[in-house]
Amino acid sequence: DVQHVDVKKLQQVLVNNPLADNSTVEILVDNDDNKQVSITGSWITDKKGSYGPSMFVDDGKDGQLKTVRFTPNIVKQGQYNVYAYFPKLEGLATHTPISFFDGKKSNEIKVKESDIRVEGQTSGEWVLLGKFNLQKGTKSYVEISNKGANGKVVADALLFVHSFTK
Repeated sequence: DVQHVDVKKLQQVLVNNPLADNSTVEILVDNDDNKQVSITGSWITDKKGSYGPSMFVDDGKDGQLKTVRFTPNIVKQGQYNVYAYFPKLEGLATHTPISFFDGKKSNEIKVKESDIRVEGQTSGEWVLLGKFNLQKGTKSYVEISNKGANGKVVADALLFVHSFTK
């Protein structure tokens, strides 16, 4: 009976298995997470059109190299589809330079402004950066920079979705 459910035990089960199906939980790292995000340079914090409370924006006008590093805590080793959230802003750079480190090697990725296709009534979109094999722990990272950008660069949120193979 529902009246006899041990609430504390159920709460602990949901902490360890939030989807209640033993699947790997998606990992979201937002720019507002001070434990998993580190920045270099002076970014502008903007709230309009962001995923979550805010986003970091660089207009590229001061010529200073700036980076935002997102470091997820991977709880289960495996293949992950990695997405970055990009709001559609006026004056966005034609490409955003991204460095991806999987714990062993680094990959350079450039997200083209034309890859950001906002559909529906949202102000931005999740863009697939690729599929990567990630080790358990905090060795992997995604770093967004303004290196060589010719307009605004945004660093907002990253999503790591475990890929299941049958």
